[in-house]
Amino acid sequence: MASAHRAAARAALASLRRQIASIEKAAPARAAGAAGWSGERDAERAVLLETGVEAFDRETGGGIALAVLTEIHAPQARDAGLAAGFAACLLSLAGAPSFLSRDPVLWIGAPGTFCEAGVPHGHGLAAFGFAPERLLTVEPKSLADALWVAEEAARTRGLAATVLDMRGNAKAFGLRETQRLHRRAQASGRPVFLLRQSAAVEASAAPLRFVVEPAPSAPALVLAGTAHERAVPGGIGPPGFAVTIEKNKAGPAGRTHRMHWNSHERTFFTERTGERRERPAAAAATTGTVVGFPGGTTHPGVEFSLPGDGPDPARPSRQGMAAGKG
Repeated sequence: MASAHRAAARAALASLRRQIASIEKAAPARAAGAAGWSGERDAERAVLLETGVEAFDRETGGGIALAVLTEIHAPQARDAGLAAGFAACLLSLAGAPSFLSRDPVLWIGAPGTFCEAGVPHGHGLAAFGFAPERLLTVEPKSLADALWVAEEAARTRGLAATVLDMRGNAKAFGLRETQRLHRRAQASGRPVFLLRQSAAVEASAAPLRFVVEPAPSAPALVLAGTAHERAVPGGIGPPGFAVTIEKNKAGPAGRTHRMHWNSHERTFFTERTGERRERPAAAAATTGTVVGFPGGTTHPGVEFSLPGDGPDPARPSRQGMAAGKG
């Protein structure tokens, strides 16, 4: 009798395992239908996040898919802030679905991550255009707890996105864990960003992986967008990112894109070349343009000399001025 009960239990367990395997291997659309998704939510899950950089968006298949796991790698621990800033830019992009700029973002720090790189700072995020009041941070005591929080958050549609910030390569984190995060992002239609600091490349279920490195900032400009646009000598302009598409299931991989961030318009752009770089830096530092204002008597477009960073012009001595030589 006992053996019969054990045989029945084993058969039931095997049946359940087959059902679970069938569900997990189902296509995203079928899985969504089983979960009671509406047509509107299906459309939301297909939305792509356009960065504004044409070549980058083209190579990623029209933009970054939202209902997936996306990896952002910083090769050095010192560049962790750069990867965090790039993630903040993605979460602030103009033209994105309303939930991405409205709902809170859960930022999970795996053990030791915030100690090494620091906790995401409100003022720093605000400089990228991300509203700091939307940020929720949590730092579990163990990696297992961090993964549990990430999986539960990834299935929650009340969040705009889930960010899992990790340092190095942990033995308890691999392909299986990324598969679980990816499936939950597919089911909820909410993005999961995996930030990896100083981690070696390993197998992952993420269809898209970037390597983000620092790039020179774009020139600081005055009177931008006008005929009198000028670069500020020595000025620090919008931040720059060197983004390499390392893994890409939607298109080619291996190319590095130089991208700059406009925090006011909340979009990326590529630095324009041509007139701005053809003009010698010394000339830009020593000449300027007089701009006419309403009611003024100056003529727009008149060039004049400026001392720049060099020494002031020699002035006549007081004795010479007294003798009428000035």
